[in-house]
Amino acid sequence: MGFASNLALNTLSERLAGATERAITTVVEKRGNAVVRAAERLRAEHPGASPPELARIAVSRSGRRVAGTGAVSALPATLPGAGSVVEVGAALGDASLLTVAQTELVLLLAHLYGRPVDDVAARRLDVLMAMGVEAGVVDLRRNGSVKVMGTVHADGELSGEAGAKLAQRISRRLAVQVAAKLARRRAYVILGREVPVVGVGLAAGYNLWSTRKLGAAARRYFEHAAQLRR
Repeated sequence: MGFASNLALNTLSERLAGATERAITTVVEKRGNAVVRAAERLRAEHPGASPPELARIAVSRSGRRVAGTGAVSALPATLPGAGSVVEVGAALGDASLLTVAQTELVLLLAHLYGRPVDDVAARRLDVLMAMGVEAGVVDLRRNGSVKVMGTVHADGELSGEAGAKLAQRISRRLAVQVAAKLARRRAYVILGREVPVVGVGLAAGYNLWSTRKLGAAARRYFEHAAQLRR
């Protein structure tokens, strides 16, 4: 990759990282009630389904939704002339929408697994932990501990008052690392989307793949935590 391309990638990554952090915070603080309503509708549609079963359905639905929005947002690149310029703006908008949708998905799973969405600090940490698992920043250990940014935290540190203190201590640093990792990956995708026609499939495919991958990571995270309480 040439100097100009690297510069474009770095600039775009920085812009996306800031947008990712803001989107996560806004959703966790403002969208809790809407997420609870969506979770309860899902439960009503599938009476008797377990949290893991409902989680799989939610992830599948969310993946299909964001794949559709990604494909539509990439259509400007197929237009001659100013299409590519418009596409960059559309791609940035789609990246923000993707972050919002994926954050809402993790919150929905949190509610399905019995976690109150009105505990904003704890749910923000949950979102960052799930995204961290997906991005390789967080490692779930078999002994119940969690390794976050190189530091191992015992299971007793992950809930209650100890969990609240941990959230205060690491949320900001974890948010920076997670946002930077996701932003750089998405920047590569956005730059690739400028290729006409190919960009449509790339946008849809990335949105679907990343949402399914995050959904699987979130399920592992919540089930890991649920096992500790048994």
